[in-house]
Amino acid sequence: MFPKVKKYTKKKKKSILIVLLYLAIILFSIWLLVVLLLSYYLWHDEIKENPLLGKVDSFSNFYMETLKDSSDFLKPLGETDVTLKGTSNEKEKINIQLEQPDRDEFQPAMKDLLKDRELAFKNIDAIFESMKSPKGITKDSIHSTFGRDVIYIYHTHNRESFLPYLKGTDKPEDAYHSKANITLVGEMLGRALERRGVGTKVDSTDIVQELSLRELNYNSSYNLSEELVRSARAENKDFDIFLDLHRDSLRKDSTTLEMNGENYARLLFVVGTGHEEFMKNLSFTEGLHKLLATQYPGLSKGILKKDSSQGNGVYNQDISPNSVIVEIGGVDNTVEELHRTTEALADVLSDYYWHREK
Repeated sequence: MFPKVKKYTKKKKKSILIVLLYLAIILFSIWLLVVLLLSYYLWHDEIKENPLLGKVDSFSNFYMETLKDSSDFLKPLGETDVTLKGTSNEKEKINIQLEQPDRDEFQPAMKDLLKDRELAFKNIDAIFESMKSPKGITKDSIHSTFGRDVIYIYHTHNRESFLPYLKGTDKPEDAYHSKANITLVGEMLGRALERRGVGTKVDSTDIVQELSLRELNYNSSYNLSEELVRSARAENKDFDIFLDLHRDSLRKDSTTLEMNGENYARLLFVVGTGHEEFMKNLSFTEGLHKLLATQYPGLSKGILKKDSSQGNGVYNQDISPNSVIVEIGGVDNTVEELHRTTEALADVLSDYYWHREK
């Protein structure tokens, strides 16, 4: 009797140990999954800089993509089908995302920036100014800032231009001009905001000319635009939103959206993470991005986060939480495409200004 009881007790203990081992494996797997998810959402940028943890991040990215493919409820907000220019009218699915991979940007020499190419059209200013607002858009009779300017628009890289208006070149690195440039787009956006009752100041300072006068190179552009922003804020305490307008260096297939039978210049937001309060800028930008995703699906390409290793890293965004870089279109976009986008962006900016929680 006694030997049999002993044998039975050993078997029972062995079964319990196996069950506990399985439980431990399950608990460890859950813990590992939580760590991977946290690494993806909370420490994505920091992990990239660490070679060892970068391997863990790669696995977490693969796991997240697998979840997105297998479960509808994990798809990003605002996912839609739109037609991109240059894709043979095929439907391309665009995931509304809050970060995009970095890409190369041109850093032109000052001597090249100071040389103007011949314009394809005379009176280029008049072409941009003649763009009429869409039907139904009149001076907002309900909302008004009553003469107060609350949005400040400026252009750190003010000579960024558009190839359709320059003669003799099709190269993105040549798309710079002292007159036919991004400042004309800023003025269009300013007029569109004014029509919606939002007082706007557009600063068209020629940063390149000022750099030349001070014998500085192109890398000092943000130092000069910082002076403009700080001075503007000191002079006008009503300024609430600060937009640094740029144009992308990518080609038309990456910067153009066909929507309702018309072409639009796509938008990209850039948030600098090189200062302590960047999460406030990111929150502000996410608000604009989500409104665009709802009202104009696919128009915004997302939010690109850049630290000091990828460029300036701050981009004057430490001056105000409601500040961001907005890249409108690319080197190949036309005034008509740019105009439609400025009207759409003005819709979203005015909605954000009037209806956000303050």
